[in-house]
Parts: sequence; C-alpha cells; structure tokens
Amino acid sequence: SRRAEGMPMAMAARKAGSARFRPILLTSLTTFVGLLPVLFERSLQAQFLKPMAISIGFGVLFATLITLIMVPALYLILEDLRDWTLRFLQYLGWRKEEESPSDSSVIPS
Repeated sequence: SRRAEGMPMAMAARKAGSARFRPILLTSLTTFVGLLPVLFERSLQAQFLKPMAISIGFGVLFATLITLIMVPALYLILEDLRDWTLRFLQYLGWRKEEESPSDSSVIPS
C-alpha cells in the first residue's frame, strides 16, 4: 500500500480515489442504465418490478457517491482523530510502549 511506502494519508487517499474513480463510476452507471428499460416499461407485468428497479437503481447511484466521496473523507477524518488522540495522550504523559522482537515470537502456553 502507499501508506506502507511512507506516502502521506491525504496524498494516498487522493491517488486511490483517482485510480478507482473510473471503474466505480462505469460499474455503477452501467447497472443504472441496465435498469432503465424496466423503469420506462408501461406493461402491467412491469409495474410489479418498478419499485425494485427504482430502489436498486438509485441505491447504486447513492452508493457510488458514498464510495467516491465519503469513504476517503472518513479515512482522512479518522487519521486526524488518531493523531489528535495520540498527541493528547502524549501531553498527559502517556508513552507508547515499544515491543521487543523476542516478545512477539514467544507463544504463551
């Protein structure tokens, strides 16, 4: 991941968003466009399927907005909250304990 390579969180979120924008948008739009014939059908049989097609179609569009905008924004917010919490704990005198490599290899019995 880009975060493991040392890239700042904001830049990693921006690059991930731009890399995933086209596949997410195309998948969502083709799903919505595929449901349009059911939405515009006037036959009596299609009237039973219209509520389902409306729910799925607009749900997919809403989920696309959530995926492209809200998820990266929430990642950045959570990263800020983590940083503020660590700074506050350090202000209070709390220190993060270092784990020695020998402790992690021992399996308790």
